[in-house]
Amino acid sequence: MVDYAEGIKRDVAEIKFLIHDLRVKWFFNEVIHYHVTLDTDLEIHGVEQAQALHGADLDELKDKAREVRKRHREYSSAVENFSPDKTVLRTGRALIQAIADMCELILNPLWGRIDRVLAFLPPDSRSVRTRSHYRNCIRWICGVSSRLEHFRAEQGGEEINEEFDIAEDLQEFTRNVAYGYAVERSAARVELRLDRLDRAILSGRRHRFRRMFFSLIMNAVDAMAGRKVGMINISDVVEGDRVALRVADNASGMPPEKIEQLLADKESLDGELHSLGFVFVRQTVAEFGGTIEVESEVGKGTTITVRLPHLPDATPTPRKPSECEKLDLLQESSEPGLRLQRAGARERPPRPDTEEDAAWGKMILADYRTSDAPHPGCIFAIGVTEEGEVDYFTHRPYERLWNITHEDLSPMFFEATVRGRLEQDEEGQPVLILKAPLNMREFFEFKELPEEERSAEAYVRMVHDEFIRVARKLMASGMEAATDVYVTDVPKLFSGHPELLEKEPFSLEVLARQKLTGK
Repeated sequence: MVDYAEGIKRDVAEIKFLIHDLRVKWFFNEVIHYHVTLDTDLEIHGVEQAQALHGADLDELKDKAREVRKRHREYSSAVENFSPDKTVLRTGRALIQAIADMCELILNPLWGRIDRVLAFLPPDSRSVRTRSHYRNCIRWICGVSSRLEHFRAEQGGEEINEEFDIAEDLQEFTRNVAYGYAVERSAARVELRLDRLDRAILSGRRHRFRRMFFSLIMNAVDAMAGRKVGMINISDVVEGDRVALRVADNASGMPPEKIEQLLADKESLDGELHSLGFVFVRQTVAEFGGTIEVESEVGKGTTITVRLPHLPDATPTPRKPSECEKLDLLQESSEPGLRLQRAGARERPPRPDTEEDAAWGKMILADYRTSDAPHPGCIFAIGVTEEGEVDYFTHRPYERLWNITHEDLSPMFFEATVRGRLEQDEEGQPVLILKAPLNMREFFEFKELPEEERSAEAYVRMVHDEFIRVARKLMASGMEAATDVYVTDVPKLFSGHPELLEKEPFSLEVLARQKLTGK
């Protein structure tokens, strides 16, 4: 691999790596779109004074966006036309500064006046109801701002090596940044699951490690474009003097020649704007003194394993919060109805008293049929006990102007229960998508499982049985047995069920007739 360790070649390579990884255009556009919607809601509801103030903020945002687009055109032209390194560096730095300026504006708590302005609007207005989508975009932009902040520090020689706990870093970064990217870029079809996370201290540039890890996440999300349901499992396991970071997806996989291409040396970065993500991954792994392996099978998915040396007796360096975190912008809103409540401070809704209330399958079908969205469908969450009783159920149809998520539908339980969607397939027929609980601990809390009985094996066994019980309950309450079903993580949850492993989707009836573990 060509060594860009110093000089202008190194600076150009670093600029290219960073810009490739930022991927801000879509999120900036979504923020603008949200504020245009908010401006329209204020006009509809006659909130003239707030609209005037917000209109001025929106104009400022559009001006910043025009500057970003202009600088991006100049940078892309310089790279694609093989301009001299000085030109690429100058246009790249100008683009990064424009992006930083827009991030600073969006994250400034005095700009946009979101919380104050939303207080004037009714709960059913679109801008109030899509607040979680906006919050995901803000989380992502916070992550971009933090990366730019630390990139500038590294370039100025201010920040080099830290000692940090990989488990703590993976958990924090996944929840605060990667989760939002996966939800928004996959239309909530791709799940990020944190599996086993062993505590291990790494030494190196922590924010470069984060960028490397996130490149792996972005590649996995992109690989699952168009899938009905996808799963990315993240883990780190101590193996002797190394810690193995694994990112595994159930996407379409890669042939051997593609793997060889990913791991091959690059002779030059001149004029290239593609494949930079994995080049950066390889260079960062080498910087940390590690190795990288790619295992993939066409049609089944890919697992990337990064093995890094760790320091058994070290103590993590106290982490310096980013400017974004200092502003407390990653915290949930304190507005009534918008706070994401955690497990432990919640009460389940009452169980149904009548047979009509218990028509779970019929209610989901009714939502699907009455949906007025461009792509009709509905969303629901459900919990079924070992005795076959539904102890939690919430549902809602897709609406014409609202892309609802499970977090919107079920803010107290969205990580703890089986979640589902009923949508149209390519032939216009209803297809059921069932997702496993997002958070293992939340699921155990919801099921009130004693701490000593909790384990990864118990989670697999319990979710396996839960899916089967949900399928049986939906069939018994009005959903057609022939309904096609997609389920998250089938190979892991149903490894001993050939009927489910051979073909997806399978029918609801096939899922319902599988045997429970009985444990």
